[in-house]
Amino acid sequence: MGKHRLSNNNGLSKEKSLEEVALFFRSQLPSEIPINYPISPMFMNIESEENIRKGVIALLGFMRLFYDLLADNGEQYEKPKSPSIIGKTPSIAVDFPFIYHTKSVLLNIGYHGTLNGNVLSFCGIKTLATIICCEGMEATTRISVPKLMECITFLNDCGMYFEGIDLDTSKPCTASERLIEVTYPDNPDVLVGLKIMAVAQRDLRWKTKEEVFLRCDYRALSSDLVIAL
Repeated sequence: MGKHRLSNNNGLSKEKSLEEVALFFRSQLPSEIPINYPISPMFMNIESEENIRKGVIALLGFMRLFYDLLADNGEQYEKPKSPSIIGKTPSIAVDFPFIYHTKSVLLNIGYHGTLNGNVLSFCGIKTLATIICCEGMEATTRISVPKLMECITFLNDCGMYFEGIDLDTSKPCTASERLIEVTYPDNPDVLVGLKIMAVAQRDLRWKTKEEVFLRCDYRALSSDLVIAL
């Protein structure tokens, strides 16, 4: 898998639909992940090396499903294109906010969630509304409640369950500090991978200068890679 340096469009060139964007990022996922690769000691405070490797492989499977479902159902999340941007290089944040917001929700779950067995837990749905910009930093704007619920519902369709969030309402109480527990019954190891790769994206992105999470780039976990870049 080749390296893709950060840019405003995350490497996109001609992709003009959400389906094409989903297929583009799916093509950037590693075809396989080695059994053994260096892991920075900073991640050992979260899980053991064995569980980290199992988790990242599980997350790779989840991201493949994520992109497949997004490609199949992209038209319902598509943002209408303004005539002024047609023909221009697309931007994930501007032209495809659904994938941009859903990525932020996943990063917030992993980064802020406390891993306890087969559960990632945190307090308050507002934790998920922070937008993570291209530099890995928190933006000043937040995901609107209806858009946030749209992202959560899509992740639920991907098999991720949210105990403590009523998916039947479009306007949950964002002021509530109610405990929310996220599970992935089909393969609980996904939560470990989500936690690890979210930390890699948020805490190492300024060093690696690469899109880590959307590509499930396990190389970001390598202490050698971090030093080299």
